[in-house]
Amino acid sequence: MSHKITSFLDIIIYLVKNKWFIIIFTLIMSIFAVAYSMLTKEKWTSEFTVVPLIDTSATITQSSILDGLGFGSGTSLKTLTLKFTAVMGSRTTTEDVIRKFDLIKYYNITEPDSLKAIDFAKKKFHTNTFSIVFNEEVYFITVRITTYDKYFSTRISQHYLDFLIDYTLNNSNNVARQRRELLESRVDSITSEMMRLAEELREFHNEHNIVEIEGQSLAIIESYGVLLQEFLNVDIELNQVATLMPNSIKHRDLTEKRRILLDTIGRLETGYEAMPFLLSLNNLANQAFTVQEKSFILELYRRILLELHPRLEHARIEEINSIDRLEIIDLPSIPGVRSHPRRALICITTFMLSFLFASGCVIMKEILNEEDKEKIKEIWKALFR
Repeated sequence: MSHKITSFLDIIIYLVKNKWFIIIFTLIMSIFAVAYSMLTKEKWTSEFTVVPLIDTSATITQSSILDGLGFGSGTSLKTLTLKFTAVMGSRTTTEDVIRKFDLIKYYNITEPDSLKAIDFAKKKFHTNTFSIVFNEEVYFITVRITTYDKYFSTRISQHYLDFLIDYTLNNSNNVARQRRELLESRVDSITSEMMRLAEELREFHNEHNIVEIEGQSLAIIESYGVLLQEFLNVDIELNQVATLMPNSIKHRDLTEKRRILLDTIGRLETGYEAMPFLLSLNNLANQAFTVQEKSFILELYRRILLELHPRLEHARIEEINSIDRLEIIDLPSIPGVRSHPRRALICITTFMLSFLFASGCVIMKEILNEEDKEKIKEIWKALFR
């Protein structure tokens, strides 16, 4: 029999007639909702929010080869935001987090194949644990970590924030960084070479008893000249005495003096063992040349360093100006309120939907005629045949 609804009161009448069905159905569904909300494990969400910054005061005079890809000094905020979200959601970052926090065990994955296990963990991680969103108007990046332990969520969230900060500081790949690394390697190599040469020069000084090569050289040359002049005078006088008084006492004295002077000159040329700091004339040229050569190279390196150090400092400043910057809006904190299940919302929503569904069923039953009801029965049977 068909019934026609002519007013709102007709609907109320139909609902009142079937009140017990509506009440019982709504009550049963509400009990299921309460049981579900009480038995479901609690989940806790820890989150942090950052916003990328671009330093417009940076004075990078040289363009990066990555500028065209959006990763150089001309990076836009949107591109920078997409870069950070891609890095945090990348496979490498996800696998590092899974290994660091042993998420395979956390997800109760028993797959013996380690590659399959980590793939399953990555899928669960991105589905149930990790979420990242960014505001396209102000480019705020919000990272949310949801687990069954509030402290565990906070630890993972803090790890992501630390990773993001470290990435911005240590993974910039631009011309300024390459210049800084090149200059640092050059400065380090020159400094090492200077230290090696200085050590060689020190050992050479100790080996040859060199204190001050110029002063010692002048002293020995002056002494050698005095002795040589005296030796020539004695030799001339001895020749004269030998002609006039060959066997006289003066002849013997001059001969002895000549021998002593000759011996002294010979020792001066080859070096005195008793006077180690008196350089020998035979090695004086080689020693002076060696000292001069090493000193010249050291001075050359010193001048090079004087040129490189300002360039290195400038490259460091350029690198600092060109790295990506982040402003931390919200730090990760231990959540005080669970994110799931939202018991009140579940119960209220279930109650409202159950009431509406039961009421709709009652109204449909009243307005359908017998023929329509038979057709619905046939459809129902066909679905579950």
